[in-house]
Amino acid sequence: MHNIVDIRNRIKSIRDTAQITKAMQLISVAKMRKANEKFAQNDRYYRRIKSTIKDIFSHMGNEKIEHPYLQHREGNRIVFIVIASDAGLAGEYNHRVLKFAQSEIAKAGKDSKIVVIGHMAEEYFTAQGYQIINSYVYCSQNPTIDDVRRISTLAIDFYDAGEADEVRIIYTRHVNNLNVALSERVVPIHKSDFETATPVKEYKETLTFEPSPIEVFNILVPQYVLGVIFNALIESVRCEHSERMVAMNNATNNANDMIDTLELEYHRARQAQITAELSEISSYQRAKTDKVPYEKVDVRIARQNKN
Repeated sequence: MHNIVDIRNRIKSIRDTAQITKAMQLISVAKMRKANEKFAQNDRYYRRIKSTIKDIFSHMGNEKIEHPYLQHREGNRIVFIVIASDAGLAGEYNHRVLKFAQSEIAKAGKDSKIVVIGHMAEEYFTAQGYQIINSYVYCSQNPTIDDVRRISTLAIDFYDAGEADEVRIIYTRHVNNLNVALSERVVPIHKSDFETATPVKEYKETLTFEPSPIEVFNILVPQYVLGVIFNALIESVRCEHSERMVAMNNATNNANDMIDTLELEYHRARQAQITAELSEISSYQRAKTDKVPYEKVDVRIARQNKN
C-alpha cells in the first residue's frame, strides 16, 4: 500500500505547479495580445515602405537605379542574425529555429558570421563552438526601434565595409496556422523582393516623387532594412508567446490529469487503510470474545500438577 502522506504531498506539489503554469499561460496571452498590436502597427508602416519602393521601381521603368544595397556580390560571406527567446518553456520554438539556423550556417560555410538575439541563442551557439560577433539579450521580449538600430548597424557595417556579401535574418513566422523557421535576406535587396508588395491603400493617381525618385529611394532603403529586422523581431515574439501559451496550457492539463490519478490512488489507499483498521478491530473483538479467562487457566494448570 502506498504511503498516504507521500501521495498527499505529491498532490500538493503538482497543484502548486499547475497554478504556476496557469499563471504563465495567462501572462503569455497578455503578452501575445500586446505583440499582435505592435505587429499590426509596424506592419502598416512596413507595407507602406515596400509599396513605395515598388512604385519607384515601376516609375523608373528600365532606368537603372544605382545603390550599394542593390549590387549583387559574388561570394558566400554571410552575416546571420538569429532570433530566439531569452527564456525556455516555449515548446518547440527555440529548438526549431536554432536547429534551422545551424543547418543554414553549415550550408553557408566557415566564412559566416553570427549575430544572436536572445539568451537561448547565445547559449546554444556558444555551446556548439560557434564564434559570435555580438549578442543581444533581453531585448527580444519587447523590442524597440533603438534595439533594431543597434542590431542593424552592427550587421550592415560588415556589408558596407566589404567584409560580408550578404546579410540574412533567421526567425520564426506564423504561416497557415503553423510556426515555421525561415531565413530572409536583408541586404542586398532585389527588385523581385517588392513584386508581391500590397499597398496600404489603393489609388489610381499619378505619383510624383520629390525631390526625385532616386533620392526618395535612398532615404527609404535604410528604413526598409530597419523594417525587415523589426518585423522579424515582432513576429518572433508573437510566435514565442503563442507556443508558450500552448505549452503552459498542455502542462496545466497534464498536471490536472496527474492530480485526478493521484487523488484516485489516495482514496484507494485510504480505503485500504480504513479496511485494514476495521479488520484489526474486528479481529481484536473476536479474540477478546473467544479468550479463556485467566482464572480458569490457572485452575487447570494446578489440577494437572497435582496429578
